[in-house]
Amino acid sequence: MIRSFISIDIPDELKNAIKALQEMFRKCDADVRWTRIEAMHLTLKFLGNVEEKQIEDIKKILKEIALQTPLINIKLNGAGVFPNQKVPRVLWVDVIENDGILDSLQKRLDAELSKIGFEKEKRGFKPHLTLGRVRSQKGKERLVKLLEDVKDKEFGAFTAEDIKLMKSELRPEGSVYTELARFGFSAKY
Repeated sequence: MIRSFISIDIPDELKNAIKALQEMFRKCDADVRWTRIEAMHLTLKFLGNVEEKQIEDIKKILKEIALQTPLINIKLNGAGVFPNQKVPRVLWVDVIENDGILDSLQKRLDAELSKIGFEKEKRGFKPHLTLGRVRSQKGKERLVKLLEDVKDKEFGAFTAEDIKLMKSELRPEGSVYTELARFGFSAKY
């Protein structure tokens, strides 16, 4: 079985801006397990454990969808928490895409992959980059106050040119990601 997901990469220069944000949040001494900056990505769909024989079917679907998807202009803007500020569990940076392409891409992936046995998402798609996972309520007030300071901060923009099928290996030092395949967007607006 291969634990896998579908994602969009974040350019290194934007990862550096997010790393600076993480450093600012670290100073509030909250109990957060921080996402390693080199592992930062935009998840479109988590597949879970996949049998090796399914990988080729997944690749065919991703290739077909990518061919019908235009380049996607994405902005990273502001930060927040899931589910809410009273009980923060996941600290994130907001991913904004105004043309509806990202939402359409995620819905298409969900629909096509459900045809080969992958469960459709039950929750609505909220594109974000996970900064860290809150482990306890220690430092919560300081964390929430800092969130207010950066709720409208712009971290940059980029154009997504492809999607990736990734392998995720859980290790004591954190997840290790390996690219299994990449599919470039090529449709015109």
